[in-house]
Amino acid sequence: MSNASRLACGAMLIAMLSACKDEALLKSLDQVQANEVIATLQRNNIAAEKRDHGKSGYSITISKVDLPAAVDLLKTYQLPSPPRMEIARMFPGDSLVSSPRAEKARLYSAIEQRLEQSLQVLEGVVNARVHVSYDIDAGENGRTPRPVHPSALVSYEPESDPSLLIGDVKRFLKTASPRWPTSIFQSSSPASRCRSSYRRCVSRPPRRHRLTAGGWGALAPVWPCCYQPDYGGEKSGPRPCPRAR
Repeated sequence: MSNASRLACGAMLIAMLSACKDEALLKSLDQVQANEVIATLQRNNIAAEKRDHGKSGYSITISKVDLPAAVDLLKTYQLPSPPRMEIARMFPGDSLVSSPRAEKARLYSAIEQRLEQSLQVLEGVVNARVHVSYDIDAGENGRTPRPVHPSALVSYEPESDPSLLIGDVKRFLKTASPRWPTSIFQSSSPASRCRSSYRRCVSRPPRRHRLTAGGWGALAPVWPCCYQPDYGGEKSGPRPCPRAR
């Protein structure tokens, strides 16, 4: 066999091995969804690649060896997240007829997004969602407007102190919305056990703390744990997460 033939065979073999090594985990994602998946996989020591396919969206590619663990992580974190519903898109500003209700909906939608962006700047906050409950019929036919109630759902890092973070969120909401009620109620419920049964460090579904500043909210940390599969010997269950090498 000539050298050229050997090189051609070697190139074909490498291409075949590469094709067998990678597996498309997800397709047709938007940029936000793709970034969320990539960040979650990399935090759990799974190498992943994001590919842009233009109008078809983004795809996530991983090694076949990591596929079971990646699927478990997606189930645990409920990813990819559904596309966000923005009221501003439901009531576009360039429509021919813009009603007072549509203007109010766009205004509060913008307030929600600005509050979310500001909460995510707080130290220890991983993600935040804000919902503002308002009386859409306020002011019509002489009606007395009802109080506006903001609600916040915040996911934070496990090393963060929940009590300090609750105080930061409370002060922020009170300062950002001085005319809104700021009474605080907090409750907690035990965290459920890990859903993963794969031998890789994954994360426990969040322990939730309800926080209200005139509404309801939640704080959800990520608690690390590991599961070992049951091969007929010791029963599987949560174990301390091994240190990353």
